Amino acid sequence: MNLLIFKLNHLGDNVVFLPVVQALRVQCPDWKITVITTPREAELYGGLLAPAEVLTCGKLRFDKAWRRPWELAAWFARVRARQPEACLISFDQASVPHLLARHSGASLRVGGNLEHIRFAGTLTHEVPLPAGARPADWNWEMARTLVQVAGRGPLAATPPPPDLWHLISPSPRPDRRHVVVHAGSSGPVTRWPVERFAAVANQLAEDHEVTWVERPEISGVSLADPVRRVAPDSIRALVSLLARADFFLGNNSGPMHLANGLGLAGVVVTGSSAPGWDPYWFRERWSVLRHPSLPCQPCERPNKATVACANTANPLACLQYWSAQAVEAACRETLARVASERQA
Repeated sequence: MNLLIFKLNHLGDNVVFLPVVQALRVQCPDWKITVITTPREAELYGGLLAPAEVLTCGKLRFDKAWRRPWELAAWFARVRARQPEACLISFDQASVPHLLARHSGASLRVGGNLEHIRFAGTLTHEVPLPAGARPADWNWEMARTLVQVAGRGPLAATPPPPDLWHLISPSPRPDRRHVVVHAGSSGPVTRWPVERFAAVANQLAEDHEVTWVERPEISGVSLADPVRRVAPDSIRALVSLLARADFFLGNNSGPMHLANGLGLAGVVVTGSSAPGWDPYWFRERWSVLRHPSLPCQPCERPNKATVACANTANPLACLQYWSAQAVEAACRETLARVASERQA
């Protein structure tokens, strides 16, 4: 069967979707799978469990292709040329992927719908948001529905961690426990103050090896000499860095999901992000720092991105709540707990 998968989105969204593609490759090795994704995230879909083909386009350009009829026509031609018999459309896709799937010729079209799709009848099997509202579970239920309808046997009840070994370059591990601090994120509403990240990094560097991941949105921060600065230029470079670490400290972000998928322990300072985006795998190794009683949290909704803080009386109170001392204490407690569990 020819299967066409639409997954154009950011890094974290693709990380929690990757097990779907990899599981379908194992369960249905005779299927010819084509994935349409974003250019930077295409690296994820490699290795022994890679699909037959990966096509790329920037998410915004793809979603707005209806404004450029010649580009939309070109995508119609690409999709039809692959003669898909089935389409899988992730829940976070816009109207254009749904339109292309509807007119692809595929008789089986499985996916999710956040109720903002402009076209009716694009899905033959719509998968509702599961209990718990975790995107990883929603993606997985779409894959389970697809294989069930196709008569290819059941998948496991929950998704395994993504296989990221094709992105790891071998390198020696440090002698001391290695902490990676990733203080960047896609927007200010998900970003704990960078100077507090720096304060925690400086304190942890007294008895750990600490690597600080440079990002344009957090440039110019002052760090103690023991803290090593790196600027990974690709997902492969970032995964290789994380693979030689023991612990991750950061915001709720794509790199956090990579660290989680690799099995690291960690602390995530979360603000506007919905609980469904908390670390999905190895949850016992993670501490999620979320304001305990803020009524406006989380402000993120599945069908609407959060671009600004709605709490005008106390902007970003969810993130400002956490002091550097509190986050350092959470890191040390989590490190000690995980070390004790591993020795047991």
